[in-house]
Amino acid sequence: MSIRSYLSIFFLLTFSLVKSQSFENVSLVNKKMESYPFNESNAYLSDDGNTLFFSSSDNRNNTYGLSDMNDIWYRNKNNGVWGTPINLREVNTIENDVILGLYNNDLIILRNGSIDYYDINNQYKLKRTEKIDGFPPNYNLISGSINYSQDKLFLSFEGFGTYGVEDIYTSKKNNNVWGRLTNIGSSVNSEYQDISPFLYKEDTLVFISNRDEVGYELYFTVLKDEFWSEPLKMNLLNTSKSEASLTYDYNSNNFILSATTDSKTNSDLFFYSDSKARINVTFNLNSEITNGNLYLNNDSISFSSNIFSLPIESVDTYNFKFVVDNYFIKDTTLRVDKSVDISINLDEVKSGSRVVLKNLIFKQSSTDLDDESLPYLNDLLHLFGSNSNIQITIEGHTDNRGDFRSNIKLSRERSEVIKNFLVINGIKKSQIKVKGLGPTKPRYSNESEESRKLNRRVELIVN
Repeated sequence: MSIRSYLSIFFLLTFSLVKSQSFENVSLVNKKMESYPFNESNAYLSDDGNTLFFSSSDNRNNTYGLSDMNDIWYRNKNNGVWGTPINLREVNTIENDVILGLYNNDLIILRNGSIDYYDINNQYKLKRTEKIDGFPPNYNLISGSINYSQDKLFLSFEGFGTYGVEDIYTSKKNNNVWGRLTNIGSSVNSEYQDISPFLYKEDTLVFISNRDEVGYELYFTVLKDEFWSEPLKMNLLNTSKSEASLTYDYNSNNFILSATTDSKTNSDLFFYSDSKARINVTFNLNSEITNGNLYLNNDSISFSSNIFSLPIESVDTYNFKFVVDNYFIKDTTLRVDKSVDISINLDEVKSGSRVVLKNLIFKQSSTDLDDESLPYLNDLLHLFGSNSNIQITIEGHTDNRGDFRSNIKLSRERSEVIKNFLVINGIKKSQIKVKGLGPTKPRYSNESEESRKLNRRVELIVN
């Protein structure tokens, strides 16, 4: 690409939302667990996969008998066989005890307008209780879940202002406080029962509804531009009778379905595999970082802490780009084949900072950038966006091939290419100095083409 044609391009990067699950590649792992004569729903596995927690209703063995709407029960697995269900009397009360999730060894239970967090590794010690604003004083048939990050809550209940019998409501946590419950809207909620919501992905909510009047079936809806889409039926996971709940275990990559396949009153548990493996990646950034954006293969994901986790859909090579105000953009490509903690050090933009613009690589003896380098020019605009008065110097470098004086001239011209791009995109000329250092400061050996390619580079210095 010539300088003239290159300079005529105005780059605009747009990023799509994370693609929603189509549920097209789901298969039965095993047949239902050993039959249990009472309802089993809202099931969650412990991190080691050897204990299954679930809610049980219409169960005469609940703490307070049949009058006890819901209790939490569990099963242990030994030598691949699930044992007899056991009432978790350490946490159960006379209230409607509904399991919302089990993440990082926290068993999360909803009861009477509050969320209780129990430590399963410490004799189910109560860690904390959180109130929910807008919880109805009189409610019926509550069901729900909390998301993996534990900052979004979805509940279904019958109350004042519902469109039908039960509606789905949501709340978001900000500064460790749950916001007021709000109805997710008529695009999802119907005049029938809409229950058992579960946020499978940040933009994909699954739930149960009897809106087709053929029993209770699974549906999903997708969040786009702050609105939930018209629900679609999840045909591959729906059984021939009625479903009660669907959850997802991020460690085993299995859906856990509660369905009534052999009776009209009792729901049993089934395991289905998600063909796309789920791997949990935890990022550790500079301790002073409070928020920013991660671009995962060009999908935008916001984060609000220097330590955060991200479920990856499959074993694959991923491009991670971190964009944080007052820091140089960090762009890295990693193969992720297991759950892992990754430390990422971002360079602060301050006087004396020097960075190699690694993704800007020039062709030999040319001011033309490699084609794959061109999109990264936009990253330089971020630098000025968060530091509008910044002063920089752009240094151009070459390998050792060719005439020395010509290389000095070429390296300056390469710096000018970058400067001209910034200027045509609104940056003042006075903020930018250029230098051409030719082959005088190589960073790598010039003995091979691969290393010489890395010496044909541009460096940026904050003045």
